[in-house]
Amino acid sequence: CAKQFANADTIVIAAPYWDLSFPAPLKNYIENIYVTGIVSAYNENGLPVGLCKANYLYYVSTAGGPYDPTYSYGYIESLAKNFFGIPETHLVKAEMLDIEGYDSEEILNREIKKSEHIGDDCL
Repeated sequence: CAKQFANADTIVIAAPYWDLSFPAPLKNYIENIYVTGIVSAYNENGLPVGLCKANYLYYVSTAGGPYDPTYSYGYIESLAKNFFGIPETHLVKAEMLDIEGYDSEEILNREIKKSEHIGDDCL
């Protein structure tokens, strides 16, 4: 898993927003791919240096209520940029999907349309 992650051209992570974060299996996956010497290394000052080949990471999420990226996307973004060496991340989210009075189909379609051109420069 770590070699596959490190060698990927682009990373896409899709995870629902659960309890202000993401499901535990995603955390387990991150722990399994975070292998020193494959995904990251340490420089002469003891600081992490990312070894991943990807230039882009896309994080896709849905939420029944309001979405706060702090402990979900924010965590993944920090890992990507500061430890894995992936310079650019993008959040694609659809929120308020379970709130009465909000049209979930409309919300999803709007967010899909907004995200259609994210990353065009990497193609």
